[in-house]
Amino acid sequence: MLLAASQPIWSLPLEQVYPALQTRPEGLTQQEADRRLEEFGANRLPSLKRRPLVLRFLDQMVHFMALLLWCAGGMAFAAGTPSWAGRSGRWC
Repeated sequence: MLLAASQPIWSLPLEQVYPALQTRPEGLTQQEADRRLEEFGANRLPSLKRRPLVLRFLDQMVHFMALLLWCAGGMAFAAGTPSWAGRSGRWC
C-alpha cells in the first residue's frame, strides 16, 4: 500500500499504518535503515535563513496598506490639516 495525499498517514487505521510505511512494530532493521538513509538522506530539516529584524521591520513600512496611510498623512499635512495627519496629540 502506498501513501497518497488523499489519505494522510494519520487517517489510516492502525493495522494499515505499518504496511503503508513499509515497516513493522519492532522498527526497521539496520540494513533497511542504512538503505533508506542512502536513498533518501538524513532526516533533517534545512536550516532557516532569517532576514535581519531591521529588514523585516522595513518590509512592514513599505507594505501596500502602510503606504496608503503614509500618503494619506502626507496629503493631510500638505492640505494644512496636520491634526488629520496625527500631530494633534489626541489618539482617537
